[in-house]
Amino acid sequence: MATHGDYSPEARDRAKRTVTAAGVFARHADHIVAAADIVAEGHVLVAVVSSDHELTGTHHVEQTAIVEQVPVLEEGGWAMVFSPGTTVSDVRRRTDEMAATAAKRALLIERLISRNQTA
Repeated sequence: MATHGDYSPEARDRAKRTVTAAGVFARHADHIVAAADIVAEGHVLVAVVSSDHELTGTHHVEQTAIVEQVPVLEEGGWAMVFSPGTTVSDVRRRTDEMAATAAKRALLIERLISRNQTA
């Protein structure tokens, strides 16, 4: 595994908070799916969880504007992009993957921090 990137205590903490954020998205899967079902053609749904781990809303964003709009909507929190036709099981599968990846990252960073402290 390549070891490039930020492996600071702050990055570890962000990864741990990402696990919690994934759970927030999962708990709101029904709401996300209902909102995705009414997205206009050429748009996607962006669901946003704040840094306080609250679902702050869902937003219809033009597909061509995703790169510019998602960072603005996140504001230090987390965003997930969904297409019309997304199902509850799709949301839960993606949030499970998000949580698993973040948990692995947090564990990796913790190991690197521990190794550097004992070196």
